Amino acid sequence: MAVGLGANAYAQSNSNFIASYSIALPTGNLSDYIGQTSFRGISFEWNTRIKPNVELGLESGWNVFYEKVAEKVYTEGTASVSGVQYRYTNAVPIIAGAKYHFKNDSKIKPYGGVGLGTVYVDRDTDLGMYRISTQEWQFSVRPELGIRYELGGQGTALQIGAKYYANSETDNLDGQPFVAINIGFVF
Repeated sequence: MAVGLGANAYAQSNSNFIASYSIALPTGNLSDYIGQTSFRGISFEWNTRIKPNVELGLESGWNVFYEKVAEKVYTEGTASVSGVQYRYTNAVPIIAGAKYHFKNDSKIKPYGGVGLGTVYVDRDTDLGMYRISTQEWQFSVRPELGIRYELGGQGTALQIGAKYYANSETDNLDGQPFVAINIGFVF
């Protein structure tokens, strides 16, 4: 039993789970389509410490972008439709990443990281009873910067960070990049 408790304490000190509220700002081609900031987002990460200042992990989440566009002409291929548009983009990243913590012996730990993976993009334009949809998986490079603040001796922390999802173009959809500002808890 003592060995099991020791192994559990070791695993807890080398792994963490992060749940964050995500605010996203569209950039590039995504901001040309939807210019509004998204306040509808969530992010989850699981990380394991491989060196005192280095973590490797997996991340996923969901950001929903939305904008109502007044009477406008929308062209898809050779067809054009006019009307009020309701534009939606759902972005779901699946990223493998690494973080480097610049200070490991302080309550305040700034960090930087990079990730590689994919982002599922579901883009919809509603015009009355018509919907134009595009779904794509886009390759993504995701740099990040942030600060982790240790709250107590139990391994719980507050984390605030910014991530840039540099999503690549596919045959059917331009790259849909965005910046996510995440505020969450580390367990």
